[in-house]
Amino acid sequence: MTVNDVLSFKGFSENNLEPVRVPAGFFNELLPQISDINELRLLLYIFWHLEQQDSTIRYLRFVDLSSDAILKDMLGDEESLRTALSGLVSLNIILVADLDWMDEKYYFLNSPQGRAAIKAIGQGQWQNSEQQRKPIHLAEAQPNIFKLYEENIGAITPMMAEILKDDEINYPVSWIEEAIEIAVTRNARNWKYIQMILERWKNEGRGHEQNRRDDKQDPETYRRSWLRRK
Repeated sequence: MTVNDVLSFKGFSENNLEPVRVPAGFFNELLPQISDINELRLLLYIFWHLEQQDSTIRYLRFVDLSSDAILKDMLGDEESLRTALSGLVSLNIILVADLDWMDEKYYFLNSPQGRAAIKAIGQGQWQNSEQQRKPIHLAEAQPNIFKLYEENIGAITPMMAEILKDDEINYPVSWIEEAIEIAVTRNARNWKYIQMILERWKNEGRGHEQNRRDDKQDPETYRRSWLRRK
């Protein structure tokens, strides 16, 4: 095996084709300005990270970045991360707000939403209460749907294997992982229940607040409410 064999890109799989939105202005306004490769890597990571967030107001703290081991390894170390972040702030791509009462800095993309958030913080109108957020990190290797099933549901029969293959094509792995987590929390280790959650997200949107409340219902109540919509 040669070095090129190790480093060459093997191609996108069905599980990592979920799109990430990048503002059109990035290509004709920002890309010509960014000469530092770490700043470019970090900015693309920030686009990805913000896309994964479910909250209405999307922001980053330094700990959100520094806690991702893959990101730090990509940039070199934590000091390189700080330098790249400072560079994006200097370019006015990222806006920073000091929340003195929390001894915290919040970072926003320089977008209409980000500018509105910075203004609200400056006027003392910041009402965000999402202090405990689930970490969002790059995964070294996402487990496939068969491994997730065996670890959380049980043994795979030939018929179940065919069903899982279809669902792996129809839904992103991140959705499947979260739906399984909800099912396990509700002690509903049943693939039909997981499929109902996935189908609901597909039809009505994964980030819909009412969906999140419904997902936390007991399995039987959720099943009845879901069937009424059929």
